[in-house]
Amino acid sequence: MSKIFAVTSGKGGVGKSTVSAGLSLSLSSLGYKVLLVDMDEGLRCLDLMLGIDNQVVLDLSDILQGREINDAVYKVRENLFLVPAPQKLGMIDAFALANFAGEAKDLYDIVIFDFPAGIDFSLYTSLPKDTLFLTVAFPDAVTVRDAAVVSGLLAERGCRSRLILNRYDYKISKRKIYKSIDDIIDEAQLQLIGIIPQSNELQMLSLGKLPKKNSKSLKALNRISKRLMGQQILLPKINKL
Repeated sequence: MSKIFAVTSGKGGVGKSTVSAGLSLSLSSLGYKVLLVDMDEGLRCLDLMLGIDNQVVLDLSDILQGREINDAVYKVRENLFLVPAPQKLGMIDAFALANFAGEAKDLYDIVIFDFPAGIDFSLYTSLPKDTLFLTVAFPDAVTVRDAAVVSGLLAERGCRSRLILNRYDYKISKRKIYKSIDDIIDEAQLQLIGIIPQSNELQMLSLGKLPKKNSKSLKALNRISKRLMGQQILLPKINKL
C-alpha cells in the first residue's frame, strides 16, 4: 500500500529540505519507487540539491493546471523522481493539489511533500487523511518549542505527526537545556521517529553531493526510512549515533 509523508518545520533553517532529500534517497535505495514533491513556491531548492536543475522546464503548477503528471516529473536516480516547486507564489490550488496527491499515490510506492517552514497549513488538509507529517527540529529550545506549536496545530486539523531531530550532537546537547531525548520529546509533544546526527556530509546535499554509503547520517536516514515503512528498528545508544 502506498504511503504519503509531508515534511514540515516551525522554524526555517533546521535542514527540513535536506532531510526530505535524504529520506527520499534512502527510501529509493531500499527499493521503493519514490516521488518527492517540492512545495516551496518561489524558493525551490530540491532540484539543485539533487542535481537536476538544468533539466527543469515544467513544475508542479503545470500539473495542477492540467498537464499530465509525467510531464513535470524528473528522474533523479533509480526509483527516485522529483516534481519541482513553482517559481512564482500563489500557483498551488488546494483542490487541484488534492487530486494530484491522489493520483500520485496510485503511481508511486511513496510520495513525500516537502512543505515550506512556518505555520501556514492552508494546503495540509489537501493531502490524504492517512498522510504522516514529519516535523524537523534541532535539539535546542527554540526549534523544539516551535515543533510543539506545529504539533498542536497539526493535531487540531486531525493530522498525524512525528518528530525528527536533525543535526544531533551528543557532546553539545548534553551540556544544554535538555538532559535527555525524553525531555525533548515531552517539550515537543511529538512521538520521535528518528535522530540524525550532526554531519558535514549531509549538509553537502545542498551542493548536490550525496553522502557516502557508510556515513552515520545515511545510516540514520535508513533507520528512519525502515521505521516509516513499518519495521521495528531500535534507536542506537545516543552517544553512538
